[in-house]
Amino acid sequence: MNMTRTISPSLAGVLERLELEQPGLVTSKDLTRILEGLGIKTPTRIIAARLRERGWLLSTGRSGVWEFAPAALAGAYSRWDPFISLQTVLACHPQLPCALTFQSAAWAHGVAERLPKRLELAVDSMKHANRFIGDPILSTFNPVLSRIELKGVPVLAIESLVVHTAAKPADLRSWHSALEWLPDLATELDFETLIVELSGQSKAVGARTGYLLQGLRPDLSAGIYQTITPSTKTWFGPRGPLLRHDNCWLIADTILPFSPRELERVK
Repeated sequence: MNMTRTISPSLAGVLERLELEQPGLVTSKDLTRILEGLGIKTPTRIIAARLRERGWLLSTGRSGVWEFAPAALAGAYSRWDPFISLQTVLACHPQLPCALTFQSAAWAHGVAERLPKRLELAVDSMKHANRFIGDPILSTFNPVLSRIELKGVPVLAIESLVVHTAAKPADLRSWHSALEWLPDLATELDFETLIVELSGQSKAVGARTGYLLQGLRPDLSAGIYQTITPSTKTWFGPRGPLLRHDNCWLIADTILPFSPRELERVK
């Protein structure tokens, strides 16, 4: 059912500009810029209230940030962008160091079939936790490689994603599900880029990464081994009863429901 939305003369120019720009989100700063450009003296908060009342701006749960509902939607309906909550946060804090990770990032890269109900984000510190909305799953990780943009949000590069998965194996909700997308990610890994990412991580993270990739990409695993040469015991998962011990990598694995060595080679 279509929903008729009125356009008053005072809003016509503003809506025309929004329709031309087609922003997913509109901030108070955006509206102020548009009003100044049109020479409209009415306060931004008043124009925003009028647009909300008429269904052109929709609530995001964050003050001063709204979702724009263009005329093409034929009503005050959300576009149901799965990343709207993250986009809302970044509209307020564009420099916030975060990126999609784990299955969320794999979906953005096009190798996972399903996007998790709760977004998974890599953040540099948990001090930013209170800025997020939508109840995402947060995991601390500082990538060396630059974050990339996919689907309109920052995402870990493939090499960073694999390294984060090895660095924080207990933060991944389902290793069974990871088997659906990890092999495709491993296919795309570049050795030199992977080493750049590992150069900023601890030797233990390097060992976990090599251990994880030894079946899928034995070529990369061998290269990592030559680069770091493990010399001390490293835990893969929380300390506890062992599922397996890898003498080559000196890995004590307490979490994986499979042996990485037995995974089928992908390249």
